[in-house]
Amino acid sequence: MKLNLGIKVLIIFSLACSACFISEQKPTESLTNPQSETVFIHNSNVNLADKLTISKLPEDIELQKQISQIIDSNTFAASRVGIFVMSLKDGRVVAANEAQKLFNPASIQKLLTSMVALDKLGAEFRWKTQILAEQNIENGTLNGDLVLYGQGSPDFDDSGIDNLVNQLKTRGLKRVTGKIIGDESYFKGDKIGDGWTWNELQWYYGAEASALTFNENQANLSLQNGKPKVSDDFVTVKGEAKSVQDIEAVGVKRELGENEVYVWGNANSIDARISVSHSALWASKKLKEKLEKAGIAVEGEAAKSDWKDNTNREKFGELANVESKTLAEIIKKMNKDSVNLYAELILRTLGKRFGDEAPNENMKVNKLRGDDSAGASVIVKWIRDNKLANDETQIRDGSGLSRLNLVSSETFGRALVFANQSKFAESFKNSLPIAGVDGTMRGRLKSSSEKIIAKTGSMSFVNSISGYINSNKSETFVFSIIVNNQTKNSEVITAIDEIVSKLL
Repeated sequence: MKLNLGIKVLIIFSLACSACFISEQKPTESLTNPQSETVFIHNSNVNLADKLTISKLPEDIELQKQISQIIDSNTFAASRVGIFVMSLKDGRVVAANEAQKLFNPASIQKLLTSMVALDKLGAEFRWKTQILAEQNIENGTLNGDLVLYGQGSPDFDDSGIDNLVNQLKTRGLKRVTGKIIGDESYFKGDKIGDGWTWNELQWYYGAEASALTFNENQANLSLQNGKPKVSDDFVTVKGEAKSVQDIEAVGVKRELGENEVYVWGNANSIDARISVSHSALWASKKLKEKLEKAGIAVEGEAAKSDWKDNTNREKFGELANVESKTLAEIIKKMNKDSVNLYAELILRTLGKRFGDEAPNENMKVNKLRGDDSAGASVIVKWIRDNKLANDETQIRDGSGLSRLNLVSSETFGRALVFANQSKFAESFKNSLPIAGVDGTMRGRLKSSSEKIIAKTGSMSFVNSISGYINSNKSETFVFSIIVNNQTKNSEVITAIDEIVSKLL
């Protein structure tokens, strides 16, 4: 979720039942001669309804001592550290530190979003984007509006529009007398997350979650002879960057709800991704442009529609459609690269389809809430139903960008155990970054390459990591480490990786 600039940048303005508490136990005997397992596939039979116990095995006590020494270092002097480590071999808690305390988890929140989606929607689920119209095509003419209707597809892009245009040409469409309407009304509610900070919204990782998302709702910003340039003319740009004299520092500003970017300062190059607002209008303009380029005349203008317009599309028939990649593929990209937008669209899809299963206690709120809020309730209900968290857990978005999420490291550990034993285990594990190899783990724990798969999380004052590790003792651990109130980012990441390395 970090800002991706190719220069130094100065940015201005810019959830466990009461019987599930950890307790101590007598030393547990180790399993003898365990067979080696396929990487990260461990046939664990850990019962999450059982009381969790902290191991008193000598080697585990020594491990906890080593981890405590790191936690007590100056690096974490002003921070809060939540740690939970469990063996999938026998369910013993190998290490814990404030494991049941609530923390802001940052992007490891996507692990919970992934699990709920895979469990309830299925790995083969696909989103559909449709072309709708109230009238049929007659003699090559469509009398009325042509509607581009989004249903939350995360990967709808230019190639999707090209596909739709080709389908319309095959149907003999030559003229549209009405408007081209980008309809994002499928989702009700807010397009940004509850608890997001306003200055995150101009960057790609703060992109709005529209039911008609287009090109991931982002555009590239660069410099050409000092003049700022954006990859799509739907976004306008002004200002300039002067040549670097002594300090390279550049400011980038996009006002809330606007698609005009202002650039100032000193820089020789910029490589940044800017979020784009009003994606439904962007998509409709692009569709109109491609229709006309394909020789299909459009008499009306490009326009947009959302849930506040109370538009009824029930009488509209389908003229064409495209489907997204499978949910498993979408989640793989989401977790490997930590794509917030994908998580937010999945959250709203869960709210739209399963919100009635997770009603709010306040009936007034329940009647008025959006699909974003309903989706968060679906996730909370799922983790409680599966005995993964207690009533104190707070989830407000799908991506982890919200400052209002509060989840314990034990909850993430329990969730990883559940996922390991689930029908979706393979799809879930395949989505996690591999240490030293890919995704957000490409540059971390390289010496432990392919022994660790984990999702990382990072935003201001928060660092986290949760996943699976194949230890050198022929057992697999689930682990979750969350650090809040940290102000020494690079030092904290190094210390976190040192703790993870102790598990090998």
